[in-house]
Amino acid sequence: MLKLLNYKLLCWLIVAIFIMSENAWSQSADTELTDAVDKLNFSRVKIILETNQFEKEQLNHAFQVAVKRGSAEIAAYILQLGVDIDSRIDGDYTPLLQAARDGREQIVQMLLAAGADVHAVSDDGSTALILAAGKDRRNVIDLLLAAKVDVNAKRNDGMTALLLAAQEGHKQAIQTLANANADVNYQLENGATALMMAAQHGNLGAVYALIAAKADPNLKASNGVTALTLANQYRHREISELLKKAGAR
Repeated sequence: MLKLLNYKLLCWLIVAIFIMSENAWSQSADTELTDAVDKLNFSRVKIILETNQFEKEQLNHAFQVAVKRGSAEIAAYILQLGVDIDSRIDGDYTPLLQAARDGREQIVQMLLAAGADVHAVSDDGSTALILAAGKDRRNVIDLLLAAKVDVNAKRNDGMTALLLAAQEGHKQAIQTLANANADVNYQLENGATALMMAAQHGNLGAVYALIAAKADPNLKASNGVTALTLANQYRHREISELLKKAGAR
């Protein structure tokens, strides 16, 4: 009887050791893959993926790292293995949101072709277009607009792609968004417009682009200020003159 119990105990011990070894191997392979992707070592990534089996969650993570590091080559290779294209990076951005913010044109193009959700939003409500506009990622903006994103989508705080472009002074982004029917006279809850933001921040090129897009220079915020009021208050003389020529009063 004692021998039988010892035999069973030995069997259980062997199984436990095997399971622990398998888990350790899996974690080691996962770490090795992540490290190779992070170092942009494509040849090493291929070898690891060809000689090991990975769970989908592990592939998702490696794919996310490739997107964050900006490697279209590695991301494309991992994508074909069957990842969740809209998985969340660090719990917030999807790969498309991340690539759009970082201006990774090739990766954005690849993700759109693979069917990534162009309407996905981050925790603060930012769309890929809003993120791209805020960073002046012009080629990415063009790709997203061609994919029929909502040009007037609002962040949780009400900010749109156009408002962010105006605030940051991205003249060409403003022109592109306006040509795509962005609402140049949209007002935040406090009444602020893109033109007011551009005037306040002294972004002359942005003011010019908005006026050319028929932005109304006489709209008032809830406290009664206009774009001209702000230009005068912050002593942006050239902007004040430009606004007056456009009919501001």
